[in-house]
Amino acid sequence: MATSNISCIFRKAKETDIERIWQIIGQAKSQMKRLGSQQWDESYPTIEHICQDIQNGNGYVIYREDQVIAYGVISFDGEPAYKNIEGKWSNDLPYVIVHRLAVADEMKRQGMAKQFMLQAEEVSRKKGVYNFRVDTKYDNAYMLRLIDTLEFKYCGEVYYRNNSARKAFEKTIRPHSYSIGISDYTIREATLEDAVPVFEAIDKNREDLRIWLPFVDGLKNVADEQGFLQSVLAIPYEQRDPVYVLEQKGTLCGLAGFHFSDIPNQRTEIGYWLLPAYRGKGIATHAVRYLCRQAVRERNMNRIQIRCAVGNSSSNAIPKRLGFTLEGTEREGELLVSGEYVNINVYSILKKEIEQWNKKSN
Repeated sequence: MATSNISCIFRKAKETDIERIWQIIGQAKSQMKRLGSQQWDESYPTIEHICQDIQNGNGYVIYREDQVIAYGVISFDGEPAYKNIEGKWSNDLPYVIVHRLAVADEMKRQGMAKQFMLQAEEVSRKKGVYNFRVDTKYDNAYMLRLIDTLEFKYCGEVYYRNNSARKAFEKTIRPHSYSIGISDYTIREATLEDAVPVFEAIDKNREDLRIWLPFVDGLKNVADEQGFLQSVLAIPYEQRDPVYVLEQKGTLCGLAGFHFSDIPNQRTEIGYWLLPAYRGKGIATHAVRYLCRQAVRERNMNRIQIRCAVGNSSSNAIPKRLGFTLEGTEREGELLVSGEYVNINVYSILKKEIEQWNKKSN
């Protein structure tokens, strides 16, 4: 992956990089000493730390012209010192952390530290972890400027190594958005920060949405939506049933996502809803098509199911339009908020049928 307009490579560190990494660490220590910073000292970090980083698969480098020019640790193992913060983290979800970040003297002030942090975000996105935490000493001016540039928010103080205080920060990594095939409309995985706009959208359209969505009446406040999203995001990515936000130029249109996945049997279910102003534009159809392809390519699913109340003609039109097979009807399969039991149509599509979509479009 390119990290700037210089020809650079970002990759995991190797044992053959250790000598060069240790040289860069030494340069960083010398600079801190000149500037009067106590971020690092003679006892930290050590070459043993670097060796352990690489052995654990947490060490990463930026590499240019046969030379390592930056090094850092990208870890998802958690930091024990963060458990006793004097202040407050915004949530208890898994997070990524960067430690031991250092740039070679000849590459300083060329954006390498920022590029490393941005690459750490990419590593974290691929794991479905959207919390980023970091800490630094009060006197580390370079790191404090970098943290500010990357829009981290101050959370409090943490203490470790000789009980020294450090400023602690966090940010939400925004998942990438992808086109669903309609101009200006995109889909991306939801984060905890979406709780407020999602709740507000549902609350403003409560009477409309509650007709077919029984969960709406149980959603009393933002905390309820936060609890739901937190329960989803707390699950490891490979086991998670992600929730996706549908947007038009950043404005919420609705949600879609997977649920009731049965990984051993390679089967899942897709659900979706749109706000009234965005219906009839093909948004849900395109979003479901996108998720079907993703389920096959990235989640290795063989069977995808959609369940629709018999009377919900708009919802039923989507699996029909996409070539799902109507397998049957569950009698009184769902209880609506009206107190009425409704029959549920069950549709399915298989991996081999989804793979035919591309052939038909060619």
